Amino acid sequence: MITFLKNIFILFPLFFVFIPVLIFAQGPFVPNCSPNCGYQDLLQMVNDIIKWIIIISVPVAAGVFAWAGILYMTTGIADKKSDAKVMLWKVFWGFVFILSAWIIVNTITNTLLKRDFKGAVPVEGTK
Repeated sequence: MITFLKNIFILFPLFFVFIPVLIFAQGPFVPNCSPNCGYQDLLQMVNDIIKWIIIISVPVAAGVFAWAGILYMTTGIADKKSDAKVMLWKVFWGFVFILSAWIIVNTITNTLLKRDFKGAVPVEGTK
């Protein structure tokens, strides 16, 4: 019964986060270019996907941080405490990886591209 409640506690919020994305599949990702889609639209779609991953990673990381913190604080078993520590470090490094990848790509595109070519790569922050 406790496992079932844990699964409901985890899956219920994820259900409400991902269902609107699945229902409005074209909304956040696919640009509205109908029959004449080109390379610029593909790059815009990739940029929208990257932006969505960054936005979704913040609440997911916060939720896993909270869950690992609760596990670490409430258990008295050493193995469970070490599992919670490992979970905290994995979430931390994953979140750092996502944000650092975005910062590196954004910095490179802002630094290397001339002002005339920044419109060719629609990475957030280059326009």
